[in-house]
Amino acid sequence: MVVDGLIASSAPDEIQAAAASGTRVHVLFHLSLLVDGAVPPDGSGRAAALERRALQSAHTVICTSNWAARDVVNRYGPLPTRVVSPGTDQAPLAVGSAPPQLLLLASVTPRKNQLAILRALAALTELDWQALLVGPDAADPDYAQRVRLFAEAAFPPGRVQVLGSRTGPGLERIWSASDLLLLVSRAETFGMVVTEAVARGIPAIVGAGTGAEEALALGPHAPPGIAVAPDDTAALEEVLRGWLSDPAQRAAWRRSAEGARGMLPTWDDSADLMLRILTP
Repeated sequence: MVVDGLIASSAPDEIQAAAASGTRVHVLFHLSLLVDGAVPPDGSGRAAALERRALQSAHTVICTSNWAARDVVNRYGPLPTRVVSPGTDQAPLAVGSAPPQLLLLASVTPRKNQLAILRALAALTELDWQALLVGPDAADPDYAQRVRLFAEAAFPPGRVQVLGSRTGPGLERIWSASDLLLLVSRAETFGMVVTEAVARGIPAIVGAGTGAEEALALGPHAPPGIAVAPDDTAALEEVLRGWLSDPAQRAAWRRSAEGARGMLPTWDDSADLMLRILTP
């Protein structure tokens, strides 16, 4: 039996009962509720206790990256973890834009760290670029409002566009016009948006020490981008300045991304690995 981590963490008694009856319970665990502020501070102790009980009762805790596996073990002690990275759909190569289009594609939350990226970009207004912030903004309305106000105050009209959610053909048009993905999150279990970017030949700057760094380094060659400490705005500014100022660097990152496209795990790869874990 495979149970999503959100459900398992809310029903440890049921997980324990199923395991006690001889059922092999595999928990597909993405990210602790404690990481993303989903649990208010006064409820964090109870939430942690529920997660711990559920995971310690599982036959296997299936994580989406080595980072995620380390994180859950650091929180709750030794667990029978296995790693199954998400697959990637094939996608057409991005065309890009002039000036270069920077894409921040993520939910607008403190964990995704859009404000730090905008602060770095605010020091680079003399360079030629445009940026799009795309993603749902309802999870933390106060933070989303701070992002919007900063974008309006720090940049000329139209330089940084905060678009909200986009799907379907509209999102595909944004992908096609993009040149660099920015996902400098404070925590990521994997960062599927990174492999989605690389599948289109788009390099990325990601948060160091997160699962997104693993996603960026899946190929056997030089990673198509770089990892930067999430709270080091000066370092991010320096990396962005180098990329924006040096056509040779932009071309090298693009070549690395294009070369990594064929090395990304497919969903068939992920399904095969999952089946091996589930089959006694």
